[in-house]
Amino acid sequence: MSPQSDSAFDYLGMIASVAFFGYLAWLYIRALKMKPRFVPTEVVFQEWFASGCSQKNILTRLGSARNCLRLVVTRSFLWVTTWFPFSLILPFYDLEHVIPIEAILSVRRSSDFGMSGVLVTYQDATGDKHTLKLRPKQPDAFIRSLGVKIDNEKLA
Repeated sequence: MSPQSDSAFDYLGMIASVAFFGYLAWLYIRALKMKPRFVPTEVVFQEWFASGCSQKNILTRLGSARNCLRLVVTRSFLWVTTWFPFSLILPFYDLEHVIPIEAILSVRRSSDFGMSGVLVTYQDATGDKHTLKLRPKQPDAFIRSLGVKIDNEKLA
């Protein structure tokens, strides 16, 4: 290759990198704006080192968070988040959610490859359904804190 084509590829690579990191920054800022306000006395359940993944698409199913999810349940919402630096890529994998408790459609236990979890399905304000597979260290306490009836009919 000629030196001119090498520099063209360098510039294209640089532009693609800036665009990708700009996109991640935009997702992170959007996630910060979603951050709920609450006082510690409103917390019903909290776990700092849960695991989980979104069921949105194949990429989000494969890109799961292991021991870096924070689950916060209050009487009014479930907040799925994490801390820095994981928070920079978490929105990309669809794992930054503030879910009103009344929007939760179903909670059911799940087991695959010997790992148990909890599938939480909810409907957002636009009417779209989302499912998260969460693996809290204390699944029974997590389910009780949501205060919803668990669907035991199927195991995923």
